[in-house]
Amino acid sequence: MDSVEERIARLERQVADLQRHLGIDPALADPQGPFLPPEFYQALERGKTILAIKIYREATGASLLEAKNTVESMARGRR
Repeated sequence: MDSVEERIARLERQVADLQRHLGIDPALADPQGPFLPPEFYQALERGKTILAIKIYREATGASLLEAKNTVESMARGRR
């Protein structure tokens, strides 16, 4: 049986592979937050804040103000 460390290392590699496959930037992903589609992270990366807000609202059901504040905060965190 694999050691705990080996199992954790294997799981970390699998998560990294999934993030690459889905186009998710791990630096932007919020593990406590909602799942956001790759298009959201792509819009955020390209500086398309309005599009990112729209995608965020569709994915989460958040209000315009909540989505705007969250997306702008995420964008600031990237700088």
